[in-house]
Parts: sequence; C-alpha cells; structure tokens
Amino acid sequence: MDDRYGREWRRGAIRAVLLAAVLILAVFGFLVYVLLASGEAEYWAGEIAEFERLDVSNPPEAGQIVFAGGGTIRKWETLARDLAPLPVLNRGFGGAHVSHVAAYAPRIILPYGPRAVVISAGADDLADVGGKPADEVEADVAALISILRPAGLGPDDDPQVYVLSIPPQPMRKARWAAFAQANTQLSAMAAATPGVHFIDISTPMLTADGRIDESLFRWDGLTFNDAGYDLIGQLVRARLARDLETFTRAEPPLPAGPALPVAPAP
Repeated sequence: MDDRYGREWRRGAIRAVLLAAVLILAVFGFLVYVLLASGEAEYWAGEIAEFERLDVSNPPEAGQIVFAGGGTIRKWETLARDLAPLPVLNRGFGGAHVSHVAAYAPRIILPYGPRAVVISAGADDLADVGGKPADEVEADVAALISILRPAGLGPDDDPQVYVLSIPPQPMRKARWAAFAQANTQLSAMAAATPGVHFIDISTPMLTADGRIDESLFRWDGLTFNDAGYDLIGQLVRARLARDLETFTRAEPPLPAGPALPVAPAP
C-alpha cells in the first residue's frame, strides 16, 4: 500500500513539474512574441483604430496641442489637468517607437490641425542592450519632424514640435549612457531646426549627487507616478505657455533650451 501510494505521489509530482514547465515556456514564448511584435508599427493598429472611432463620435477641436508617443504619454491620465488651461489632446499608444509615431502621424496627429505637437518617445527604441543606437533614434525623430512640418518654415507655417528628453529610468540603468547620447543629439538637432524645440525633463529628475530620483517612478521603475507627472507637467506647461504666447504675437520663437541631460551615476 505504501509503495503504491509513494509511486502515485511521485507520478503526481512529476506531472505537476511538467505542467509548471509547460506554463513557464508558454509565458516566456508569449513575452518573446510581444517583444518582437511590438517592434513593428502594425502591432498598434488596434489602438490607432480606436482613436479614429473616438474621433468620429467626438471630433476633437482643431488647433490643440497634441501629445504623442509611447507609454509616458499613454499613461498620462492627468494630462489635461496638468497642462490647464492649455488645450491638449492625448494620442499616446502602447510602447511606441519614434518610427511608429511617424507611421501613424497622418492618422492621429495631422488631421487635428495641431498648433503644436509634443513628442515623447525613444526610451523603448533604446530599451535593451541590443536596442537602436542614438544615431538611429535621431534619424527617426528627424523623419517624424519632416512629416509634422513639411514646409519647415516659421511658426505660422507648420505646427511647432517639442521633443521631450528621454529620462533615465531606474530599471534601465544599463542604457542610461545611450539615453544621454540620444538627448544630446536631439537637443542639437532641435536647436538647428526651425520650429523644433527640445525640453529637458531629465535633469530636474536628478538628485544633488546626480542620481535619478526614484520617488518619481512607480514600482516598475519605468513609468512615472503622480509626482513624476506633476514634475514634467510643470516643466512642459511652463515652456508651452511661454512659447505659444510668443507665437500668438507673431514674433520669432524662443531659442531651444540647452542640452543638459547627462548620464547620471548608477
């Protein structure tokens, strides 16, 4: 009796271990699929179609400030409150790369006739050790700008474009140097391109000793919490309010801010 019970117990234990292994492999395979598929613009087609359905039932007013990009924008649930009284429209989706934003700009940015466009993307492009180099991110941003500002002239010809710096996320310390390099290049490009501006949201996130203030992020070390969004909201609102008031007076735009972001100490 005891031997038979022992054999059944061992068989049950083996089945449980095999089932757990299968489940682990299935989850791993699904994560790999998502990682690979999310690198293609087509992966986000459902979210883009949902924006278009919303536009039919509740058409946005023209001339707003459109915020576009990946998770930082998509999860900014307090955007309208944080940017008040500026009129804003949130068109962040998934974990979008810069090239994904460019692919869908004709559908979820240009139709609104925006007065300005704020872009927050690049972190997911550079995310892992095998991610894109900073030069490719810069080229993708330049391609997006050419879509948003086809005339490439003064403040009244095309929407103003604001590129937010890529913040050094706590969970991606291995890529901080790449983030800083991309920020330096994006800042320089904005300074040399009419109608394009760089907003440094990274430096204000550092402590006095040059470390990232992790209290601005959620538990995952990737996404901002309320305090983080409050901080970047203040920075972005102040810059937009100053610049757009200047554009209203038909004066030349203010120069882009300095290239401040550097790789914080790990």
